[in-house]
Amino acid sequence: MPRWRKTLATVPDLVQRMHDFMRVAFASLGSLGDLHPLLAVARSAENRGHDIVIAASKGFKDYVTNLGLKFHPIRPDLEPAGDQTRWLSDPSKGPERLLREEVFPAVHETCSDLVAACSGADLLVVGELLYVAPLVAAKCGIPWVNAVLSPSSFLSALDPCVLAPMPAFHHLRHFGPLPHRLLLAFGDRLTSRWAEPLFAFRRELGLPPGPNPVFAGKHSPLRTLALFPNFFSAPQSDWPPQVVQTGFPYFEQPPCADTRRTICNFLNAGPPPIVFTLGSSMVRIADDFYDLAARATTTLGRRAILLIGKNPAPGRLPETILSLDYAPLESLFPHAAAVVHHGGIGSCAMALRCGVPSLVIPFAYDQPDNAERLRRLGVALTMPRNGISSELLAGRLRRILDGERMREEALRLATRITPEEDMEQTVAALEAVAQTRMSQLQASAAT
Repeated sequence: MPRWRKTLATVPDLVQRMHDFMRVAFASLGSLGDLHPLLAVARSAENRGHDIVIAASKGFKDYVTNLGLKFHPIRPDLEPAGDQTRWLSDPSKGPERLLREEVFPAVHETCSDLVAACSGADLLVVGELLYVAPLVAAKCGIPWVNAVLSPSSFLSALDPCVLAPMPAFHHLRHFGPLPHRLLLAFGDRLTSRWAEPLFAFRRELGLPPGPNPVFAGKHSPLRTLALFPNFFSAPQSDWPPQVVQTGFPYFEQPPCADTRRTICNFLNAGPPPIVFTLGSSMVRIADDFYDLAARATTTLGRRAILLIGKNPAPGRLPETILSLDYAPLESLFPHAAAVVHHGGIGSCAMALRCGVPSLVIPFAYDQPDNAERLRRLGVALTMPRNGISSELLAGRLRRILDGERMREEALRLATRITPEEDMEQTVAALEAVAQTRMSQLQASAAT
């Protein structure tokens, strides 16, 4: 039988297989806050019978394989130590340093690693910073989808975000979209220069430069997933037209047995505590944050749980304050009187799901914008990281704890979050992309 007839004969079987099974590579660069949402989607896809591989920085290998998922390392390694975290998390210079000195210089290595991770895959799903995704998808002959975790990633002029390097510019939104269109046009030109190593790589491959990967070029032409609910950020007409908005993806993990017992014993010993956390990255540059948290809690006469990472615990903590290196947020937030966090999208999402008010102290990147969105929703207060004191911390917390309005609004919004339904829509959107691709192959083979 001629080869083309053999190919034509097998395509219907491939299409049918795609309805029941596909191999999906999920790729993430960054911290656990970047990885967890993709792990949530990957686990859901696996539960629907699909074969999954996770591509991430090598430091996550044990974490991912212990979850029973396949793992493939990709460069660069963006799980920095404390000093590097401080350097990369500077509100003004951090994004430029991250892109110009970490992400773009490694495009050759990232592309090579990701091509290997996609071996045998039917679909590639990427988070932020994986600007080589179009090249990898073309090399492997598979479709790709990008996942947007925070509204600020869309860089909308119609729904302006709080830009960490220049937060005051957000006030110009009252003058309409023009000021932000001008600012974003300037940012597009500036970051295009940062992306020169990627453009050079494309020239080596005989390809045109393509759009700026930090702006339009990071979105797949097939599908972009907006993984947050529309009450957190409504869809905008200047978002890419291929966006599908679902909701927050929640990756849940049980605490270890000893931690679970410690938490249960503490929760049962008194009223709901205040939970203090800085996520998996900002905790490396906590400085005196947890000392101030302990003092503020004592001033308020409240109980607290401190998630301190590898930082030393504040000295001589009373029995009313529990210090843990780590615990899954879902094991703590539902029992909290309030949560104090850095505004990472995972912490914001969990606080909203649990109907608990927040005090947000943002550091950089999307955190100031996430904090502002929680504030506008009426479920949070915010305060700057610089100049924080135990007195100011206690004062903000007192405003949250002494009133009912914020908690009532948080509980109301919690009823609008439907994780299972949202996840079904997310995985269905991925399946639709892969199925469309197979249908196109079938039509091409038939001609």
